[in-house]
Amino acid sequence: MTSDLREQITEWLTGADTCFLLGAGCSLCAGKPLIGALTDNVLDGADAKLTEHFQSLKAEGARSATVEDLINYLVRYSEILCSIRNSDDHNISVTEIDTWLATIKKKIVATVADDWTPSNYHQRFLRRIRGQRKRGPRDIFSLNYDTLLEASLDELRMYYVDGFRGANRAWFDPDVFDDARNEASYRLFKLHGSINWTRDEAGHVRRGRNANEDAADEPVIVYPSEQKYLQTQYGIYETLLSEFRKRLRASSLNNCLVVLGYSFNDEHINEAICDAVTSRGSNLTVIAFIGPEQDREAQNTRLESFSERCDSRFNAFIDSGATGYFIGNALDTDAASAVLNAELWKFEKLVDFIAGEDA
Repeated sequence: MTSDLREQITEWLTGADTCFLLGAGCSLCAGKPLIGALTDNVLDGADAKLTEHFQSLKAEGARSATVEDLINYLVRYSEILCSIRNSDDHNISVTEIDTWLATIKKKIVATVADDWTPSNYHQRFLRRIRGQRKRGPRDIFSLNYDTLLEASLDELRMYYVDGFRGANRAWFDPDVFDDARNEASYRLFKLHGSINWTRDEAGHVRRGRNANEDAADEPVIVYPSEQKYLQTQYGIYETLLSEFRKRLRASSLNNCLVVLGYSFNDEHINEAICDAVTSRGSNLTVIAFIGPEQDREAQNTRLESFSERCDSRFNAFIDSGATGYFIGNALDTDAASAVLNAELWKFEKLVDFIAGEDA
């Protein structure tokens, strides 16, 4: 890879006007699961009847069914049972569905929970992209429930804000994002909630150091299902998504969104990005490093369609090697091939690229 190309990629990732969107792929190096492994964990030891229902599911396209499909199915089935006069002909009840959903949600929480352990890769990443303090905080938008970013920032002793005031029973107050604009190193927006968020009896969203397994409160994370969009239309999620939209519309000349570890399968996130790119006077450029899906051809087609909607200001490096594919206009063919060969869709590879090999 030429020095000019390395400089261009580094500028995308460390530029003063760059913000980040991080997905599950960025937590894989720290032992957090992708959707396939999460599905296996949820079904491990599950009720035989629930497993039977899952095995009967037909997923979209060529991919296998996941816990997302299972939650969607159960939610829809429950709505059907509640809308008919007699459900005796069905071998499933609303009570069973509610029990299954509660169990599934608890397993999701248990799978991604941690003990506030920092990640070496996340620390190196955060140190490298921080840049000049005088320019204000770096904005990171995360779709992950884990606390890898928070634990890593704590370990680095970097001041950050996440929308809460207080400590063990901190309360959500979005004004903290603006109040700390000139002091914080980072502003962290967890668009799908966090493993250590709960909603108390009064309806207030609280944040503690860790999820309290004995608490009656249900963690306020957006579980992977089609209900994501509905759940983001009110309260804390509406506020966080509004902050995301506002940041993407920043008037800075070199406004850039770098996307890591996200598959572009959440429509409300995709719509926010597309709307920002195509809004009047927008300077936003999107640079995405995306891992491969099982059906690569369908993945390429889907992302090409998204790029067209974004007036071709969406640049995606998908997979690597012989199956690597570039969408966009930011680089020519040879330069794009060099980037693909660097396997930067892997978070640890990207960290090594911008921060140097860990000694």
